[in-house]
Amino acid sequence: MARARRVKPDEELTLVEHLDELRSRIIIVLAVLAVGVAVCFYESGAILEYSRHALPAHLHNTRFLQTSPLDAIMTSISIAIYGGLLLTLPVATYQLYAFIVPAFSEEHHRHLRPLILMIPALFIAGAIFGWYLVCPPALAFLFNWNQDQFNVQLRAGDYIQFIMLTLLAMGLVFEMPAVMLVLARIGLVTSTFMRRNWRISIVVLAVIAMLLPGVDPISFIVEFIPLLALYGLSYFIVVAVERGRQEEEPDAAPLT
Repeated sequence: MARARRVKPDEELTLVEHLDELRSRIIIVLAVLAVGVAVCFYESGAILEYSRHALPAHLHNTRFLQTSPLDAIMTSISIAIYGGLLLTLPVATYQLYAFIVPAFSEEHHRHLRPLILMIPALFIAGAIFGWYLVCPPALAFLFNWNQDQFNVQLRAGDYIQFIMLTLLAMGLVFEMPAVMLVLARIGLVTSTFMRRNWRISIVVLAVIAMLLPGVDPISFIVEFIPLLALYGLSYFIVVAVERGRQEEEPDAAPLT
């Protein structure tokens, strides 16, 4: 398989060459996904055992419920798929960056180049945040709610789905500053627009927090607060981009 090369902004490629580059990058992503799925399937038992650490202390020794002969193997497949996606998304975001960035002029590359590290790093930070600060309090709240009235028999498939979807969602959410950086560089978002519409933005962020995995108040709070913080960070990023543009083009009128 030919290695996907970085296209320079001044290169003019035909449609077939663009499609060939896109194919190469998709193959890279699929190859990483295949390796990630294989590794996670092989280590599914260890991953399932480690996932118990997110449970409340009194449930750490709880054995998962199996109600069907297929439950164990299907759980391993779920772990492999979700785990493979979790490992592949940082690579996929880089490949997307590398494919799109040549469309911008050379003068924008100095500002967009930090994305090569920023997007994967933010995704990893979001996944870590979800594991340590979202999953444990959310699970503690859910399992302690009227716990005297229930005998906990946890199905591994449902548990893994909750954990993995939360990590994936938080990883993607944490990429908001990188997305706002790109939108600011191409002029689709301005600091003035963000200031004027901050109330609407808060409502939208609240809706996003409600749509993320977890339906309990604790999950909503611990997901909504980072969204607000990321929106605030995105605002200062947009302001920094605008100041940089004004320094480069002192006669340019500010966008509104």
